[in-house]
Amino acid sequence: MSTLVVTRATRLDSRGLLLKTAVVVPDVIISSLIGLVIIAALPPAVGFGVTAASVAVAAVLATGRGEITAVRILHGARRPTPTESMRLSVSWRIVADRVDTTGVLLRIVKHGPPVATAGRRHILLTHGIVDAHRVGRITDGEAAALITHGIGRLRQGHTRFDLMIMFWTAPWDSIAGLVAGIGRQLSWIPLAKFAWQVRFGAGTAAVVLEAQAGRIQSASIVAVFITLTYLMPVWGRRWEQHLTERADRFAAYSGFAEDLQRCLRRPSAPPDLLDRIDRLAHTIDAREVRL
Repeated sequence: MSTLVVTRATRLDSRGLLLKTAVVVPDVIISSLIGLVIIAALPPAVGFGVTAASVAVAAVLATGRGEITAVRILHGARRPTPTESMRLSVSWRIVADRVDTTGVLLRIVKHGPPVATAGRRHILLTHGIVDAHRVGRITDGEAAALITHGIGRLRQGHTRFDLMIMFWTAPWDSIAGLVAGIGRQLSWIPLAKFAWQVRFGAGTAAVVLEAQAGRIQSASIVAVFITLTYLMPVWGRRWEQHLTERADRFAAYSGFAEDLQRCLRRPSAPPDLLDRIDRLAHTIDAREVRL
């Protein structure tokens, strides 16, 4: 019965694919335009070499080859040390007893959420989670629940081209990260925050001026860019919420709902974590009814 439930819970859904497409496509387009601008500024021979190398790397990542090396470089992920492997082996066996772990690789990262994914088969645990498990603040079952949640994210995340997309969108992601960092540093300046909040008005004025001057293409680009600054964060949050819910459900149907609940309750839980705990409680009730 549990195998049947897990299989049903891991079926890819069209809504998730649509949400991820909405998140990825604008990133790819913007990064491609930025890349073209950078390449155009380079000497022709250098620009051709950069283009050829970028396309070759993207093609290799699209096939799934070189994933181990790419995850190590792009995410700063490392293999667990022998000591960490020994301590996590119990949790891994618990997971393997309930979920198919064939091909899944566990890696440790310094920063990020407690559990994340990379490529088609990598689960990323933060060093803080590993340390908490080592000193007994997280039990073997709770660590297993986190790993299973990660496997759920792999199965529900439409991850086939994730590393290729991450590589291709590096120009835009770098610029966005830099701008976000500068924005946090300047957040105490009222005018800086106000300027970002009124970007719709400023963007509308720019579109009107460009259109009146007959520059329809530039007016369209400005309009699309301003629109995306509003839509992309919304799409990103919806995709992350959708993926988290599906991965939580996968972990719950695999028998880890109570362990995951206990793990989520350990920190001072913000409202979104409390909502996840409530959903897991309903999942436990539904699973008991099925059984």
